[in-house]
Amino acid sequence: MLKHKGAFAVFALVLSFTFAAWAINVQVSRRDMKLATQQLIEKQSIDNPAAAGTNQVLNGSAGATSAAAATVSTFAAQPDVPRNLVMTPGGTTTDVEACNVVISGTNIFGQAITETFAFSANASTATTGTKAFNTVTSVAFPADCESGGFAATWSIGYGEKLGLKRCMDAAGHLAWSTVGGSYESTRATMAVDADEVEKNTADFNGTMNGSNDFEIFFLQNFRCMP
Repeated sequence: MLKHKGAFAVFALVLSFTFAAWAINVQVSRRDMKLATQQLIEKQSIDNPAAAGTNQVLNGSAGATSAAAATVSTFAAQPDVPRNLVMTPGGTTTDVEACNVVISGTNIFGQAITETFAFSANASTATTGTKAFNTVTSVAFPADCESGGFAATWSIGYGEKLGLKRCMDAAGHLAWSTVGGSYESTRATMAVDADEVEKNTADFNGTMNGSNDFEIFFLQNFRCMP
């Protein structure tokens, strides 16, 4: 009888460990996964992006007020969605000297990024960036970026290139895009980069007005994750 009880106890113990192992193996994974030979379509929704503009982030800042380097760190607003930026000199633009202005901020994952905006002497037209900024933290003007009366002003606004949440290997890997729930017969224009998510953007053909929802369906390369 004792032998049977001992065998039963061993059996119960083995069974207990088996169930415990099963419980461990059925944990839910929420990571993006695929077989090596598969291609999966990624969907991204971008809710109501505002119309592009010239001064939503920075509105007529004095920038550098002497020949010394200067940094701006106070802004009117942050980008409504991850998107590219547009920087425009104003005021007395004859005071602008040839220089590279560096905008710092974060990408869609909250990682630090920078982009350089180049201006020629006496520049009066906008320079359009290519990286999608989720936030802007500073704008750095180098020494000798202005001269004369230092009366140039600087504005930063939203561009029309909306940032993707994943990286793509080729612009042709766009499947389709929609605006306001309607299929775009002329698909979005893509800029892609294999391993820097902020360089992956979509320029839709539909109107950005703060009330249209945008969706994009594309093949990601599984190299850019948060």
